[in-house]
Amino acid sequence: LGWAGRIAPEKGLEDAVKVARDLGEKLLVWGLIEDKEYASRIENTFTKGTIEWKGFLPTAQFQDQLGRCRAFINTPKWNEAYGNVIVEAMACGVPVIAYDLGGPGELIENGLNGFLVQPNDIKAMIQAIRSISKINRRNCRFWFEEKASNKVFAKRIESWILKGLNKKSFDE
Repeated sequence: LGWAGRIAPEKGLEDAVKVARDLGEKLLVWGLIEDKEYASRIENTFTKGTIEWKGFLPTAQFQDQLGRCRAFINTPKWNEAYGNVIVEAMACGVPVIAYDLGGPGELIENGLNGFLVQPNDIKAMIQAIRSISKINRRNCRFWFEEKASNKVFAKRIESWILKGLNKKSFDE
């Protein structure tokens, strides 16, 4: 299981650690420790070995490690704007289980590339992880290629600019 983000209370790392602990699994954690007191509190609350701190890594190294995860957990305690780490996980072919709070609800298609659960519902998150084998990892990568790749983003920008100029696309 993997989790990534700034190590700060609004990111809800403690919920992901609870999930890993209750499943008897290790949680790989990537990110910059922004709040050292918060990180220490989490580390001291849970059984040693539940968390494996991976740090803030260069992109290629992060993607290599993330791509080996069975599932990616996203547990924001606030209305997440977009969810870059969710998109990164899906680009690596990793299904995502996230709280249905803001951006994740726009990115995750239940049963296709992951599962959405109600915020703070640890039991639902555990159940979703137990169902993760129903997700075809290729669907996660396909979703990324169709909805969030650089090519798709460039096309959206071009369309937006051309619409503003009242012109047709160069591809037409």
